[in-house]
Amino acid sequence: MQSSFVINPAPTIPQSLLEIYPPVKKLFFTGDFNLINRPLKIAIVGTRKPNTYTKNFINPLVKKLTQAGAIIISGGALGTDILAHTAALPNTIMVAPNSLDCIYPTSNQHVIKEIAKKSLILSEYEKNYMPKSYSFIQRNRIVIGLSDLVIIPQADLKSGTMQSANIAIKQKKPIYVLPHRINESLGTNWLLQNNLAHAIYDINAFLSILNITYPPSDPILEFCTLAPSFDEAFEKFGDRILEYELEGKIKRTNGKVIITS
Repeated sequence: MQSSFVINPAPTIPQSLLEIYPPVKKLFFTGDFNLINRPLKIAIVGTRKPNTYTKNFINPLVKKLTQAGAIIISGGALGTDILAHTAALPNTIMVAPNSLDCIYPTSNQHVIKEIAKKSLILSEYEKNYMPKSYSFIQRNRIVIGLSDLVIIPQADLKSGTMQSANIAIKQKKPIYVLPHRINESLGTNWLLQNNLAHAIYDINAFLSILNITYPPSDPILEFCTLAPSFDEAFEKFGDRILEYELEGKIKRTNGKVIITS
């Protein structure tokens, strides 16, 4: 499927992509290239057929990571990838295995268009390039290369995701996985068994390992824990108090401002 994206050559190639093998020589993008400079970038990759347990894990994890300032990187594929992108919007970067003048896979076109509009899509390929078997692996090395750490919620033992895990190991990127029952997600269980990954047993505990406090510090919400009068809150924060009220983060009760949750 042809895209209508505005495609540009990248103004720079990140140093991390010059150090991977093979190094990136050309890079094209559509969307907000500034996202590539955000300080915490986390790759989330995994099976195209996640089970219910995995699906229920991805959304709250990604929401908490992005609310704390992280950018989620993935490959736009079916299953785990697109779930991660969707939950992360607009704080996400997609790396395509094809040129950006086409949309692949077409079944994900709605989300991919949203990523192009609100976030960032990258590709090594300039135009008229549809995915080949090796371009998926090439894409994966960029996904891992851009990231500070890698999360694999679920993976079969012999899969493209495990190729990504091998890339992460070679690039010395920390790997975190979701623990599964015996005979499920054999790839992630193998990584755990061989001390090549760490398990995420609790999302908030995992965030603390990354030195992320959840919920992130918010001076307005912290002030409102004191139940100030609306006049006091408005004097201190101005129209932002009205914005928080419209967003449902706070409410007025008997002239006091309180947090809604």
